[in-house]
Amino acid sequence: MISKTLSTACVATFAMASVSMGAILAPGSSSLTPGTDAMTSPHAYGSVVHSQLDSFDIFNSSGVLLYQGQLESFVFQNALGELTFDLAIIGSEAGLNGVIGEVARSGFAGWVTDVDWRADALGMKSPDSASRSTGGDKLFWSGPWSGTAGIFSGESSRMMFASTDASAFQTNSGLARITLTTGEFIDIEVAAPVPAPGALALIGLAGCVGTRRRRRC
Repeated sequence: MISKTLSTACVATFAMASVSMGAILAPGSSSLTPGTDAMTSPHAYGSVVHSQLDSFDIFNSSGVLLYQGQLESFVFQNALGELTFDLAIIGSEAGLNGVIGEVARSGFAGWVTDVDWRADALGMKSPDSASRSTGGDKLFWSGPWSGTAGIFSGESSRMMFASTDASAFQTNSGLARITLTTGEFIDIEVAAPVPAPGALALIGLAGCVGTRRRRRC
């Protein structure tokens, strides 16, 4: 069942001849994340092809529970077959002392990415900016979160997405890292983009004949 954090627009299939990527987040770069919607970023919308819900607890070094909540993740496929990967913090327990300061995920090396959050989906706290590791594998969403230090216990995040040019994915092939402002974190296995089987065969063939290929951003 689709979560209530998604609006109707998020799960609608866009039957368009072409949908172009938005602002590209290149390896080693960062950008502001003002939020976007289906009209502005149609490439990031489509049909849900994977959904996942994971409960998590974050403790300090003394074993004290600092944060408890759920990580909701989705994979969308647009009309061109391109995939968008979403994350959101939901159902957090109120009354705890932890504050989430950063949400990150891995598995994006070699892929073009457009990173933002969905203004037409539910949630409380939105990230101020996004960045990408030098190698391109890791994506980070950080604050101030809607003008505050982070996502406090009892609060939720907006739906953060990474739209890609990938057409295939694998479950549990990437990691989502939720980090508190005090440094404690937890890693959760989530879906990540992978080359399609045919593409893997072509890569092997290209290596045998010494063909040079352009690397994706």
